Amino acid sequence: MYENLKSNSKFISASAFDCFGGWVLDTQFIVNMGASYLLAHGLGEKVADAVKKISIDKPGKYKIWAYTKDWAAQWKQDAAPGLFKLRVNDWQSEPLGGENKDWHWQDAGSCELNAGEADVSLIDMTGFEGRCAAVFLTQEPDFTPPSDKPEFEKFRSALCDDGAAPENAGHFDIVIAGGGISGMAAAVCAAKNNLKTALIQDRFVLGGNNSSEVRVWLGGETNFEPFPKIGSITRMFEPEKCAHYGHTNTAELYEDEKRLDIINKIPNLSLFLGHFVKEASVENNTIKSVVCIDVKTYAEKIFTADLFVDATGDATLGYAAGADYEVTTNGHMGMTNVWNVKNTGEAISFPRCPWAIDLTHCKFPGRYAESDEAAELLLGGWYWESGLEHDPINRAEYARDTNFRAMYGAFDALKNTDNVLKNYKLNYANYIGGKRESRRLLGDVILTKSDVFTNRQFDDGCLPSTWSIDVHYPKRECYPSFHEGDAFITTAYFEGLPVSPYFVPYRCLYSRNINNLFMAGRNVSVSHDALGTVRVMRTGGMMGEIVGYAAGLCKKHNTMPRKIYTDHLNEFIGLLKNTDKTEYL
Repeated sequence: MYENLKSNSKFISASAFDCFGGWVLDTQFIVNMGASYLLAHGLGEKVADAVKKISIDKPGKYKIWAYTKDWAAQWKQDAAPGLFKLRVNDWQSEPLGGENKDWHWQDAGSCELNAGEADVSLIDMTGFEGRCAAVFLTQEPDFTPPSDKPEFEKFRSALCDDGAAPENAGHFDIVIAGGGISGMAAAVCAAKNNLKTALIQDRFVLGGNNSSEVRVWLGGETNFEPFPKIGSITRMFEPEKCAHYGHTNTAELYEDEKRLDIINKIPNLSLFLGHFVKEASVENNTIKSVVCIDVKTYAEKIFTADLFVDATGDATLGYAAGADYEVTTNGHMGMTNVWNVKNTGEAISFPRCPWAIDLTHCKFPGRYAESDEAAELLLGGWYWESGLEHDPINRAEYARDTNFRAMYGAFDALKNTDNVLKNYKLNYANYIGGKRESRRLLGDVILTKSDVFTNRQFDDGCLPSTWSIDVHYPKRECYPSFHEGDAFITTAYFEGLPVSPYFVPYRCLYSRNINNLFMAGRNVSVSHDALGTVRVMRTGGMMGEIVGYAAGLCKKHNTMPRKIYTDHLNEFIGLLKNTDKTEYL
């Protein structure tokens, strides 16, 4: 359909730029808008240019388009805080940054280009979250590229020749989607049990919420009788130090390189970073293969396997395979983007942010603190949390951007209304959101809060859960500032476990309708309330370990996850009990 454009047009994915400069690669919304994109995440300071060298085959006049959005327009129609320019050689566009709230192609103007090499640059103008997913140059002046996601993907594929048949990544005993704590633990345990294992992660670091990109500390406890070894693999990934609040919560604490080193040294284990599960092929309720896309090039790989594990958090693999699931779309726990401020030692200004949430009259955490140092420790903690009223998958970018607006609004109020934190700057903010809740895949048992609080005993109880029932709701004191309908400050409601640890059944860790699908992490088979005790990451890591042992028995007996419970439960429980807890340390 678009083949006629290939001779006189150029499609440039932002993810394919040679140098990102100060822009960052955001891959977390591919499922929503069809692409990775570059984000000018400068916290109010301009970031360095992103640069791409291209080849112009046909000289002449080119019309230039940028695939972008005005990210604040869904709240403030005349906002456009994320402005940038496109430069092609010596030509520069007028300021860009979207003409409406949805992803679309914005007309950047036209320029004359000679045959040969040309330099394309993204020039940030504000440091306030400008974004660009693609640039398109064409000699067809009357052609408008498509913005609808399915058609956009077809258009990109046709112009970039990335629509070829998927590369065969090979056949594995088990494929694990998701490289957080639970996915890493599942991968190591499966590989140690002699399964040929693939671990697929959509980012370029491991650890998920406990990575340098999200910076949430580990919760839960491990290694309990009568299963003393369960937790030992998880402890391999434990950071030596942690810092919860303020500017001491730094990237190096999360030991990203250590985790990569561990995974890369495990025999039988192949790691695929920067790959996102796009689709699954299912026959007779059994996954045969999954197709993943490279988040930079959009090239596809196909993985075949006997067993699969969904450790993605959002249940991306299970959803693609048609697994039964539940999702609480309104009233669920939300997303946090941790941020902090830092004393520079000298007075520093911060611009007004009229497009941010107006917190002039809000007593948010950190405001009216007894000192600047006390305020620093209250700003940007886990309770700066958005998205509780919106679909956690389809409105994830909205939730993340709400967190941005809350952060910028708070710092604006402190600096320019209260005239405090005079020597402080915005020091750091995650652009990758830390989610707590989205889809929950359904197993043969759906654990409930009642099960936990009546200490219901299951014959396959094997996962020790020690965290209190911990669910988050909007903070009442901040309700007057939620006038736009979006909570952005929460309170945790704790209900301690009557018995700790509580042993969650194995039947919560495999799908009830997809025969060869395990799950581990916050997408397991529990109710919304029961998620409050199992969702923390050490507990998730132990889920991964248990799944790894079960997968080993599946291979041994040439069977599926459910049969481990129905036909091999005694052997399985014995296996979990009998291995020395120091085996993997």
